[in-house]
Amino acid sequence: MKIRKAPIGIDTLEEYLADASDFAFELRILRMLTGKGLECSHGGQYKDPDTGKSREFDIRLRATHGQITVAAAIECKAIGAHFPLLVSCVSRDPSESYQEVFCHQPRKSRPEPSFGFGVNLTHFDPPDLSGLQGKEAMRLGPSPLYPPGQPVGKSTAQVGRREGKENELVANDAEFFEKWSQALQSLDDLVQDMGDSDTINRLWNGRLHFGCALPIVVVPNGTLWSVSFGPDGAKLGPPAQVGRVPIFIGRGYGKGNIDHSMSVSHLEVMTEEGLSAFCDEFLSGPDGLKRLISNDQ
Repeated sequence: MKIRKAPIGIDTLEEYLADASDFAFELRILRMLTGKGLECSHGGQYKDPDTGKSREFDIRLRATHGQITVAAAIECKAIGAHFPLLVSCVSRDPSESYQEVFCHQPRKSRPEPSFGFGVNLTHFDPPDLSGLQGKEAMRLGPSPLYPPGQPVGKSTAQVGRREGKENELVANDAEFFEKWSQALQSLDDLVQDMGDSDTINRLWNGRLHFGCALPIVVVPNGTLWSVSFGPDGAKLGPPAQVGRVPIFIGRGYGKGNIDHSMSVSHLEVMTEEGLSAFCDEFLSGPDGLKRLISNDQ
């Protein structure tokens, strides 16, 4: 890309800040999250697990209620309505309907079903945890967050038209994929902390604890679309604006350390309103967090 040599003035900078600044957008997202009482870190550094280079994350979120913690790596991308994100979906296969959670079990016995909430989780019957010492992730499925048969993202593209007489259609996912990658890489530290027995024992005094991790990319309202396809490749309907689309990734974390390995099943793509609704439903209290680690449909 060739850049014009004419000096950039305040009007151009103001235009960028008003319409295209990822930083301004992430500050708005941060304010929304902290306004809901969620614990957030903003703009710190981490080591990219793939390249070993230092990078900067946008937002990291942690929500704890009782003995369940959810951590999220959130990246913000201020795309415009002139170049929205389209996610192509298919029906989710049952093998993709899962969540993995770390279980830190300090005792050699099966835990009480209340999980420290004072409310019996009659809908959640965990597997036998005897012998687990906070070093293994267990797979729970089918997941109520990712039900089998529901649309799941498999392909992404930002779609627009090139300026000029021909009005040429343009589609690529380079900018979105960069944020996608950052969310997945930033999550690595959170998974390592969640899978570390010493960390959990220090924070939770050796008590039973469950933890799961989510990578999230947030885009502005009105810029996220989805379209579903059948197994024969036929489009099942027109594209529709949505607030949330999960994309299956099945990414493994901590594979070099068998004590800390975990598979994260989906990347969440949400609008600002979609993220707000997700937080209200799943992160605002113990009932929501319990649904995240439940097999109940």
